[in-house]
Amino acid sequence: SLGGTQIADGSIESRHLGFTPVRGTAGQAKLQQYGMTPFVLSGPEAKAEVGVQFEEPFGGINYVIVGMSNNPGFQISLKSQQEDSAVLEVVRQPGCNLAYGFISWIAIGPSL
Repeated sequence: SLGGTQIADGSIESRHLGFTPVRGTAGQAKLQQYGMTPFVLSGPEAKAEVGVQFEEPFGGINYVIVGMSNNPGFQISLKSQQEDSAVLEVVRQPGCNLAYGFISWIAIGPSL
């Protein structure tokens, strides 16, 4: 096996890898994280805030996070974000009688 001292800087390119790395503009590496978070609306509440904690903090708050529910009766929006976490808001749509579900989310942005 090879170590970092045997590999010259810039000698390994994405075509040499067995996976596609996440890249941003100008080939900059990006951090990508994803997960699934449960939510429950108490009683007649029409909305709730759900916290998402990242395993690794981003290198700033200029990352993108997208969330969706496992049921079309709920709308998911971004309420706030920090380097290590975000708050998503769940809003129950008219006609939806459910009080619980899951948010699937994915976030991508600058790494530390």
